Amino acid sequence: MEWQTKISTVLFESLAPKDKHYLLEAKATIQENYAAHFVRIFSSLNRRLSKESKNQVFHINDPADLPLIIENWSTIRLTRVWLIGLIDDEKKPYHAFVDRLFEYAEMEELVALYSALNILQYPALWVSRCQEGIRSNIGDVQQAIMEQNRYPAAYLSNESWNQLVLKSFFTEKDILKIVGLFERNNVDLAHAIIDYIYERHAAKRSIHPILWLLSKDYLPERAWGILNERRVATDEQFERSLLGQIWAERRHILSRNHADKNAAITSPEIARDLLEKLKNEKICAQN
Repeated sequence: MEWQTKISTVLFESLAPKDKHYLLEAKATIQENYAAHFVRIFSSLNRRLSKESKNQVFHINDPADLPLIIENWSTIRLTRVWLIGLIDDEKKPYHAFVDRLFEYAEMEELVALYSALNILQYPALWVSRCQEGIRSNIGDVQQAIMEQNRYPAAYLSNESWNQLVLKSFFTEKDILKIVGLFERNNVDLAHAIIDYIYERHAAKRSIHPILWLLSKDYLPERAWGILNERRVATDEQFERSLLGQIWAERRHILSRNHADKNAAITSPEIARDLLEKLKNEKICAQN
């Protein structure tokens, strides 16, 4: 596969020679009989690679070519994902084997497995594992699923997708790194977000500005009042800019008599423009 070639090239260019030799041997062993040897190689990797190799950090973000978004990955994480990609079998034995990996993996191994969701064979089989990871209380596991992972947006139901997005706010993940955040937005998620906005407002707690962007097409008058109150009061540059543009969009729509609150009035361009402008700025955290 093309993605495997690209990852192999980037990975092996950074490895110490003895580590490269070891991984080439490991690759041949796995391809010969993965069932007998994969777990040993996968679990012992941290002990086998040299400190020189393990000190590398990898960034590979090429949406046109890769099913993975690799950002700040350690050598161990990238190598484990590469090893997972070497497993090849018919559906039933493949599923049974990889499922056991999830069942018995320790935390760093789980991070690699969830990072690899979008390259696993028979992708529909892993929806339940993805859902389980979303429910996890392990922050690194949550992050591996929620941030820079193409699998959830491609395969989760709306219900599971909405759980992922909401939990990403609850656990203060980097919201703008959720792949498909705006493409998968939906009315049920918007209504759940509005309830969450009410809860945080009543508790006098901060409201993540992206919550408004996701729910803006369905906000009732009470929520618009809260938005305007925060628009006027905030000292955060990102929040002020975003809320100001949402408020201006609403005023424009109202002025043209398109205020049917039951009709979606999404302007995807506003989301894309704001993200391009503001994605590198610090977004206020929820307290």
